[in-house]
Amino acid sequence: MPIPSPEDSGPAGSARSDVRRTSRFSTAQAPMSARLDLWEEYNELALFGLRCSTLSERSLLATQTNLELPRIRLTHISGNDHVIERAPENIRRNPVDAVMLCLLLEGKAFFYHDAGCETLAAGEAVVYDANRPFMYGFSTDMRQVIVEVPREALRERSVREEYFRPRVLRISGSPAATHAKTTANAVLGAFRDPAPDTDELEQSVLEMFSIITGEPGVAPSLAYLAAARDYIRAHLGRPDLSLGRVARAVGISERHLTRVFTEAGTSPAKYVLEKRLARAQELLADPMHTATPIAEIAASVGFVSAAHFSRAFRQHYGCTPRDARAALTSG
Repeated sequence: MPIPSPEDSGPAGSARSDVRRTSRFSTAQAPMSARLDLWEEYNELALFGLRCSTLSERSLLATQTNLELPRIRLTHISGNDHVIERAPENIRRNPVDAVMLCLLLEGKAFFYHDAGCETLAAGEAVVYDANRPFMYGFSTDMRQVIVEVPREALRERSVREEYFRPRVLRISGSPAATHAKTTANAVLGAFRDPAPDTDELEQSVLEMFSIITGEPGVAPSLAYLAAARDYIRAHLGRPDLSLGRVARAVGISERHLTRVFTEAGTSPAKYVLEKRLARAQELLADPMHTATPIAEIAASVGFVSAAHFSRAFRQHYGCTPRDARAALTSG
């Protein structure tokens, strides 16, 4: 049974894609006898070559979604109990010059590599070199987010090669756990959002990657800034998105949060306003929202007053929301 490529759309094996360079594949509609082979074939195309096995009577029931950004790739996988293996022959056939960070959101797992075998639970993470053999197994139903960073991007940051040896990251209960949760939410939000801020999302995830993996020399303020930005983007619709609420979500004081944004050349309030206006502009240009009242769009991005929204929009963009909609949708 041929498998659709990551760029194809179609029901067989349940794969589809869109203009954001996303791909999705599920084995749910495939015959049980073909599920493992299809999963391996899909990963050969969309992620990297591996072997897959399971003892489940249902065979492998799994779904994978990938989002390719200019420098990194984000992946969300959910499934039942199974084992994947990156064997030497897989590496020779399909080398991948990248480092993977796997954030386990649900389930229990083990990670077997050249230095031993470690277990991990939800809330912990694994980092590994995709060009080194490993075995990664799940003894329960599982769900995880993967951040794939090419070595080229790491070389630009002067990260030492030996730093990314395969290992389990015991981050539960540490500040890194908060950043891991924020990263996972940012990744999942990117799959849901039809128009993410790609540059900022990518930079945010890269900064979180550095903090979670304990990359030497990374300023903690970068992680707090990334966490705050992600929280704000995910909660733009809340009119009570206050400085205090964001600070509590990030785990620092309001004064510390203000200082973090000041170091980045802005302020929390200014950042919130700019993101709300940018999201409103996207909605005004969206053909799906041509009939949506402007007041409703204003409320959906957190403005309590339609008049305040109109004033802020005009001051920022030099035209009214109504004029912007007409200009953006006329072409």
